[in-house]
Amino acid sequence: MKKLKILVLVLIIFLILGIYLYFKYYFTYEQKNITQRKIEEYTGQNLSITIFGYDGRIIKKWTGIKKITSGRDTRNYTYFYTKDGRYVQIPDSVWYIAEEE
Repeated sequence: MKKLKILVLVLIIFLILGIYLYFKYYFTYEQKNITQRKIEEYTGQNLSITIFGYDGRIIKKWTGIKKITSGRDTRNYTYFYTKDGRYVQIPDSVWYIAEEE
């Protein structure tokens, strides 16, 4: 019984390692991005992003955004993908609000 548990544990470890190596070395950069976006469809948020002009009027609004990305030191913009998969980039000089719906 103890040998069976050890064997099952070793098989699970090899399976996890095999899946990790497969995704790391046999997926192209594009395939990784597509897979990551599909996972984020289920784990992402439901945001509403509104861009404002300097006078306070609304310029553009998107709803149903799953993830918004920013924050690297070398970046001076924020980006996200719309519901239909379009890439949107917002420069830091623009005022925007990202709210959860």
